[in-house]
Amino acid sequence: MNRIFILAVVFILQACSEPAEEKKALPPVVVQLSTASLADLANDYEFPATISAVKSVDLKFEVSGRLIFENLIEGSTVKKGQVLAKIDPAPFERKVKESRIRQEDAQRDLKRIKDVFEKNVASQRDYDEAKSQFSIAKLALENAEQDLSYSTIRAPFDAVIGARYIENDSLIRTGDTLANLQDRSELYFTFEVPERIMTAQAGNRNIKATAHIIGREDKVFDIHYVEHETTPDPISQTYGVTFALDGQITNLFYPGSRAIVNVKDNASYSQALIIPLNAIMGSSDAGFSIWRFNQADSSLSKVEVTVSELHGEYVFVSEGLNVGDKVVSAAVGQMREGLIVREYKATY
Repeated sequence: MNRIFILAVVFILQACSEPAEEKKALPPVVVQLSTASLADLANDYEFPATISAVKSVDLKFEVSGRLIFENLIEGSTVKKGQVLAKIDPAPFERKVKESRIRQEDAQRDLKRIKDVFEKNVASQRDYDEAKSQFSIAKLALENAEQDLSYSTIRAPFDAVIGARYIENDSLIRTGDTLANLQDRSELYFTFEVPERIMTAQAGNRNIKATAHIIGREDKVFDIHYVEHETTPDPISQTYGVTFALDGQITNLFYPGSRAIVNVKDNASYSQALIIPLNAIMGSSDAGFSIWRFNQADSSLSKVEVTVSELHGEYVFVSEGLNVGDKVVSAAVGQMREGLIVREYKATY
C-alpha cells in the first residue's frame, strides 16, 4: 500500500513539473520594436493652394480699326510703357485735323463776335452761342486726339504676356480682347482655411509659411501673408486666405499651378515623444496604452500614456514614456503582461 502511494505521489509531481519545464523552455517571442524619440509639437497645417498673378489684365482697344502692329509673344516679358499693339492711325489722324480746323474756325468766330459784343453791336445771345460753339469744337478736338492715342496700346506695367487672342492685320472691334497681361512682381498662393482653424488663429501673426509646387517637394520657398476673407463661404464654411511669393523667384512658377502651403504656428511651440500609430491601444474615451519593452529581463509591461496629437502614421505622447523607451509597434493585440520577447532585427 505504501509503495502504491509513493508511486502515485511521484507521478503527480512529474505531471506538475512537465508544463513548467515546457514553459521555461519556450523561446522568446520575436516582436517589432520602435524607439520613442523627441519631436517638435506645434500647430502645423497644410493646405492645397492655387497660384495666381498679382494682377491679370485683358488688353482691349477702346476704338475699332485694322491691326497693323502687335508685339504679343506669349510667355515674353514686357516693360511698362512698351508699345504692344497699334491700329491703323490714319482715320484718327484725319479726324484730329478736321476737329482742329473746326476749333480754329470757332475760335475766330468767338473773337469776332466778342469784339462786336463789346461795342454793343452783337447781342448777348450771339455771344453765348459763339462761346458754346467754341467749347463744343474744343471738346471734339480733345475726343479726336484721345481716340488717336487709343489706337496704340502700351504696357501698363512690367508684365508677362500670358496669352494672345488676335493676329496682325485683323479687324479689331472696340472691346475685343487682344491678350492677357500678368503682373508677376509677386505670385499669390490662395487657399481655403476651415472655420475652426481661423477661429483658433484669429489675430495670430507669429507664423511661418512655406510653399512648394506639387511634385517638386525639393523646392520649398518662404511666403508671406497678404490678406484673408472675413466672411466664410456659405456652403463649405471656409475662408479664403492669400500669401505671396517674392517676385525675384516667380519665374519658377506659373499662374494656375497647384501647390501645397505649410503654415506653422510659432507661438504654440512645444515638444513631445513620437511613436508609431500601430503601437497605440485603446480609445480617447477608455484611454490609451502601449507595451513597453523592459531591457533588464526582455519582458513586456503595459503602460498607460497620454496622446496629445495624431499626425499621419505617428502619434505624439506627452505622458507615460521617456526618450529612448522601446515599444511594441506591430501585433500589439497578441501581447500580454510579462511576455518574454526578442527584438526583430532585419537582415539584408
